[in-house]
Amino acid sequence: MILFGASTVGYGLLYLVLAAIGSRANLGSLAAAPVMVLAGLVWVIIHGLFLLAAGRLLRAPLALLATASQANIGGPASAPVVAEVYQPGLAPVGLLLAVLGGIAGTYLGLCCAALCRMVSRW
Repeated sequence: MILFGASTVGYGLLYLVLAAIGSRANLGSLAAAPVMVLAGLVWVIIHGLFLLAAGRLLRAPLALLATASQANIGGPASAPVVAEVYQPGLAPVGLLLAVLGGIAGTYLGLCCAALCRMVSRW
C-alpha cells in the first residue's frame, strides 16, 4: 500500500521538530562567552573555505556541497532536509554523509587527541 501524502506530512513534522529544538535556545548567554562565539565564527569560516576549495577541486554540484556542509555542522537530523530541498530524492545521501562524517570525525578526533598527548609529553 502506497501513501502518497506521507512524505509531505513527514517533512512537515520534521520541520516542526527542528523548530521546537531551536525554540529552546537561550541567546542571552552568548554575551557571557565572546571568545567562544568568535572561535565558532572562525571555525565556520575555515569550514566554508575548505568546502569551497574541495567543491572547486572536485567540481561538485552546489547541492552536494550544501548537503555535506549541513552534514558536518548540523548532523544527521538536518542534512536530509537540506539535501531534499536542493534536489528531490537526495535525502538518503544527506543521511549517509552525516553518518559517515560522524564516524570519520570520531576516529579522527581520537587520532588528534593521541597526537596532542604525544606532543604534550615533549
